[in-house]
Amino acid sequence: MAKLPPNVRAKRLRSGVTAYYWEVPTKDRKAGCTLVNEALGQDLAPAVLKAIQLNDLLTAWRRGDEGAGAPVPGTVRWLFALVEKHPRFVKTATKTQRSYLQGFRLVEQHQMQSGRLFGDVDVNALEPRHADALYEALQWVEEETDDGQPVRRRRLATANGAMRAARRAWSIGLRAGWCRGNPFLKMGLDTTAVGGMTRPATRAELDAFIAAADAKGCPSMGTAALLAFEMCQREGDVIGTVDDTGRLHGLSWSGYRSPSAVGARAEIRIRQHKTGTWVWVPLIDGEGELFPGLVARLDATPQVGPLIVMRDQVDRRAKVRLPYKEDHFRHLYREIADAAGLDKTLYFMGFRHGGLTELGDAEATDQEMMSLGGHKTRQMLTVYARTTRTQAANAARKRRVLRTESAQSSERGSERA
Repeated sequence: MAKLPPNVRAKRLRSGVTAYYWEVPTKDRKAGCTLVNEALGQDLAPAVLKAIQLNDLLTAWRRGDEGAGAPVPGTVRWLFALVEKHPRFVKTATKTQRSYLQGFRLVEQHQMQSGRLFGDVDVNALEPRHADALYEALQWVEEETDDGQPVRRRRLATANGAMRAARRAWSIGLRAGWCRGNPFLKMGLDTTAVGGMTRPATRAELDAFIAAADAKGCPSMGTAALLAFEMCQREGDVIGTVDDTGRLHGLSWSGYRSPSAVGARAEIRIRQHKTGTWVWVPLIDGEGELFPGLVARLDATPQVGPLIVMRDQVDRRAKVRLPYKEDHFRHLYREIADAAGLDKTLYFMGFRHGGLTELGDAEATDQEMMSLGGHKTRQMLTVYARTTRTQAANAARKRRVLRTESAQSSERGSERA
C-alpha cells in the first residue's frame, strides 16, 4: 500500500473493503482547531487528494494560531470561538444564536480595571465572584445627555442576556472538556419585569384589547390576542416564525377544523416553536364550546394566507397580505393597547400568562396545563402559572374538606369503640 498522507487512517470494513479517514491531531484539537474529522471514502486517489487539501488547511490554521489575531488557547475568547462551532450551539434557533453571540462579544470585549480584556482571561481561573463582578459592571454604561453632561444608564436586560450566553458557553465547554466548572451558574439575575414577573392579562383586558383592535381596523390583532389567551400560545407561535430553512411555522388554517365543515371534529392544531411539541386541541365537547367565541371569530376570519393571523392591509409591493414581522407586530400591539386603556406593564406575552393563570384558577392539573401550553417539564410551567387569590382559596377549601373528612372519620371510629 502506498504511504498515506499525514493524519490519514485506513480502516478495513466488515465488507472487506478499506475506507480512509482524515483526523485532526489531538494537540491541534485541544488547541482549538476548528477543522473536524472527515471520511475520505474508499477510493485511494481521491482520498489522498482530499487529505492533502485538509492538511493544507491545518497548516494554514496553525500559522494563523501563531498570529496576533487568533485567540490564545485556554482564554475566554478561545472558548467562545470553539463553542460557536460546536454542534449543540449550531443547532440552536437562529434568533437565540444571535442573542448568544451578542452576549459573547459583550463579555469578551469588557475592559477590566487592570486594563485587560475579559476575553484574554484564562477560563479555568474564573470563579463565581468574578462572574458576579462582571455582571455588575455590564449593567451600567456611560452616556452623554443632549447638553453633553455624562450620565450612567442601567442596561439590565443586556447584562442578563450576556450572563445567560456565558452560562451556555461554559455549559457546552464543560461537557466538551474545554473548561472546568461553570462560574455563571445560579447567579440570581435581577428581573427586568415589573413586579418581578410578567403581569398576566385578565379576561376583561383581553376583551378591551379585542374591541380596540376591531375599532382600529386590525381584527387580526384581536384574533392573535384571543389565540394567545385561549390556546396559551407564545407570540411567535401565534404570528408565525421562520426557521433556518426558510419555512414558516405558526397557527395555520391547515390545522383548523371548523365545526361547520361536514364531518369535522372541531379542533385546532397548535405547535410550540420553542419545544417542537404538536397538540390537537378540541374546540367543542358534549356540553358546547370549550372556548366561547373562538370558533365564531375564526370562522369570520378571511383565509388570505397560510397562517390564521396575517396582516389586515395588503402590502404595497407584494400586493398580498403578509405575515407579521416581530417589530411591526409589537409596535402595533402597543398602539392598540394604549387605545384600549391598558397600562404599560401589560405586554402581549401577558395574554399567554393570563390564559395559564386562568387554568390554574380553574384547578387544572399540571399535566393538563402542560398539554395545552406545550411545556415539556413542570419546571418550565412554573414560570408562567401564577399563584392568585383564587388558587389560594381553592387550596384552603381543599384543606378544609380534608380536615372535615378526617374529623368525621375520627368520630365514627370513636362511636364504634
